[in-house]
Amino acid sequence: MLSYQHAYHAGNHADILKHYVLTFVLNSLNKKEKPYAFFDTHSGSGLYNLFDSRLQKTGEGQKGIEKLLKQKDIPGELSLYVSLVKKYAAKGMYPGSPEIERVLMRSYDSLILSELHPQEIINLKNNMTQPLFESKGFCQPKIHNRNGWEMLKALTPPPQKRGAVLIDPSYEETADYEDAAKTIYEVHKKWSNAIIMLWYPLLVHRENEIEKMLDDINEAARYDNANIEISNLQLCVYSRDSSTENENLQNKTRLYGSGMLVLNSPWKLLEEGNLVTDYLKKVFYN
Repeated sequence: MLSYQHAYHAGNHADILKHYVLTFVLNSLNKKEKPYAFFDTHSGSGLYNLFDSRLQKTGEGQKGIEKLLKQKDIPGELSLYVSLVKKYAAKGMYPGSPEIERVLMRSYDSLILSELHPQEIINLKNNMTQPLFESKGFCQPKIHNRNGWEMLKALTPPPQKRGAVLIDPSYEETADYEDAAKTIYEVHKKWSNAIIMLWYPLLVHRENEIEKMLDDINEAARYDNANIEISNLQLCVYSRDSSTENENLQNKTRLYGSGMLVLNSPWKLLEEGNLVTDYLKKVFYN
């Protein structure tokens, strides 16, 4: 199914959690001079207009990133992400994960993007080849119009020993939960030192699938390496119980939060991430 368009949701609370973790991981990788490879399996357009009618219709950007940028007490742990986003917000834009990767990675690192949606792949190519901010030091991505699961399994491990993966499917189909667990297992098996990030939704009507997916990933990773560092950060902005108070379908399918599961979690991600999610919950909780 290729109906999902992220333009309706850009800059919402889920993006903020995902992109905070992404900036943390990229900053961690950049601390060493050796090059690394980065794979983004479900890239989307890479750049979004905060005044797009689709985003204005949902109001998610206003309740999310626009609200965050108005806060006066933003903690230092969020400074890298917030300082980056402010540059784009000043031009009425919000950077998706490919844009964040492009501007934070070094010119000698390798960025591989994949997108299957016919309109999104066009937008992605335009945004990456005609960037809003240009610099000689930016990474030049390789873009694949390809199934993200297939791309990741086919191209890993890369020539570089170091690297990371961001997996962010739409979860429109039940198979996405199974594909995430199976793909992460296969990739981790052959590229054991890669940092693997998985964004996932918190949805009442999908709790069984989510729990099984997370359990399967954790079990497989620890079977291969009992001492692997795994972080699981969650940000809830609505009460889970508010989605079960009645049989209203819209209530039951509402995204009440999201999570980021990170294998080979960088040092201090869990510690700082918990401080960030505690802060964001105070900003966004309804």
